[in-house]
Amino acid sequence: MIYIFIIVGIISSFFALRFFLLTHNLKKARRELEEIIQNPQENSILHNSVPQKHAERLLASMNEYILAARRERIFYENREKKLRAQIENISHDLRTPLTSLIGYLDILDQDSLNEENRESLEVIERKARALHSLISNFYDLSRLELDDYHLTMEPLDLARFTDETMLQFYMEFEKRNLTVEINKKTPDGPVLISADNGALTRIFYNMNQNALRYAVSHYRVNLKEENGKVLLIFENDCNSLKEDDIAHLFERFYVKEASRTNESTGLGLTINKLLTEAMGGTVRAELEGNWFRAAYEFGRLNG
Repeated sequence: MIYIFIIVGIISSFFALRFFLLTHNLKKARRELEEIIQNPQENSILHNSVPQKHAERLLASMNEYILAARRERIFYENREKKLRAQIENISHDLRTPLTSLIGYLDILDQDSLNEENRESLEVIERKARALHSLISNFYDLSRLELDDYHLTMEPLDLARFTDETMLQFYMEFEKRNLTVEINKKTPDGPVLISADNGALTRIFYNMNQNALRYAVSHYRVNLKEENGKVLLIFENDCNSLKEDDIAHLFERFYVKEASRTNESTGLGLTINKLLTEAMGGTVRAELEGNWFRAAYEFGRLNG
């Protein structure tokens, strides 16, 4: 009788050990799967540490799926890279003749034209500049997403930069009847950040164009320091944005109004976000009442 208990005990221990090892193997496979999901770019697969036919088949099938998903991801990534490169090349090829066209429009003697022809010329010039802006946005977005946008980082006085850049838009703000304010809550002296001059100019240009399109009557640019950071805040009153729009404003091609007369590409804020992050900064959008706010944060340099 005692032998029966011994045999039963051995069999029970064997199956208990097998169950423990199988459970351990599944837990290990689950952890590996979680790591693969979090880091899909790594060439990892699931490993079987216990010889068990059904577990081996399960993990083998899962590895086949993982490899197939990885091949598909690589295929689509390569295709998107090729598409971005093609967009960059096409945009570059289109920009050159369009720039020349705008140059010829600028030197035309409008005084020699009658009123009707002058109005037609203004429409042509406005549409040409809108097309140039669209092509430039495509070109820059492609370069940014392909990591082909080279930045030259240098110390820049953001307080002075803000004054000089905003002054360049004075006539456009006047024509639009916008009340513009520049508020600085910073210590006396330069407000130095590390930035690329061209990238920062582009950020200001896109934000100013955004205000010219969508502001109702007021536009403010605020500069302040908090906890060793420099905050550059653009804000304007608006009557079309909703809270649900805020989460999508930095997405490519997102525009609140789909009107073809709006002449907005939906790329300006996307480019601003990529440029800001490339310079080590951050940007966030907010809506408070009927005021839209885009807050850029940069590290302050000592100087």
